[in-house]
Amino acid sequence: MQEVFNISLPDDLVIPQDNDQLQKAMEVIFQPGTEPYKSLIAALTEENKDKFGSSKFDVLQFEVKRFDPVTLKGRLRIQYKLELTFSCSGIVNDLNNQHSYWNFETDQQSGRMYFRGDEYGDLRSTTDEF
Repeated sequence: MQEVFNISLPDDLVIPQDNDQLQKAMEVIFQPGTEPYKSLIAALTEENKDKFGSSKFDVLQFEVKRFDPVTLKGRLRIQYKLELTFSCSGIVNDLNNQHSYWNFETDQQSGRMYFRGDEYGDLRSTTDEF
């Protein structure tokens, strides 16, 4: 499986031309409580669904792994702390240093940024068994 989501960029955002500036822009775009943040959390929740328990994400850190200022495409690593709560037993499991990778593409005309996560889950097929 693979998660995808897209966000509207702030009207006043100028797409930075280097990784460091873009990383700072990502931190602004994904401020807690904003629609982009909610979309990201929904995608991360779905991506981590196989770990069971109720998910809570904390301490999100963004790292731009690569960015092409000509095509406006790149790859982003998001590191986070994941807290899983198992409600029936009341057990809370803290998983530090979790991470997720996302390819992104920016469409300046529409003012949108499109994200596609790495494939996850059981990627094997029955042909792998033979």
